[in-house]
Amino acid sequence: MLPHLLTGVLAAGLGYALFTLAGRDPRTALPASRRLPLSVLAGLLAGAGSAVNGQPWNGPLLAVLAAFGVLLGAIDLRSALLPDAVLLRFTAVSVPLLLVAAAGTGRWSGLAGAAAGGATLCAVYLLLALISAGGLGMGDVKLAAVLGLFGGWGGSAAWLGTLLGGFLLGGVVGLAVLLLRRGSRGSTFPFGPGMLLAAFASLALLG
Repeated sequence: MLPHLLTGVLAAGLGYALFTLAGRDPRTALPASRRLPLSVLAGLLAGAGSAVNGQPWNGPLLAVLAAFGVLLGAIDLRSALLPDAVLLRFTAVSVPLLLVAAAGTGRWSGLAGAAAGGATLCAVYLLLALISAGGLGMGDVKLAAVLGLFGGWGGSAAWLGTLLGGFLLGGVVGLAVLLLRRGSRGSTFPFGPGMLLAAFASLALLG
């Protein structure tokens, strides 16, 4: 129980600290009133994910995924952008944590899977971004590279869940935008929230 609680506290604290990154670009700034609710949401997700997953070394990974994921999801829903300022830090924190997890568990094959998963998911999204009419942006491609690390670390089932779940949930968001008449078929939709939710759920449930 205590490790899961600590995971939640870590995610909430990290989410609170990261919030200011959204304001570095006026286009992606979030209202200050959302700082605490988003931090609490990150903590709740991380704690619940850690309890479901049950793997101690995955706790910090879930905390980081929840903290960055909630912030990126909120930004993308509001502005349809995924800022490099957040994505770069997401990557910079995730890679060392994966190294620590591999050393702690002795699962060096999982580290290789993370690298392969990140590269492959990035390639898939890059191809789709190049052939789609504005449906995916380069921010989605960069996000896919990071999320693929988590999916690859979790194993083939978690990686597939990240891939297919991202498409499914991202499509749901896109359809909702169309139904609300906030975009056209050529619009760039906020795929990030669906991708992030799929990655988190896949690592928690299948990793």
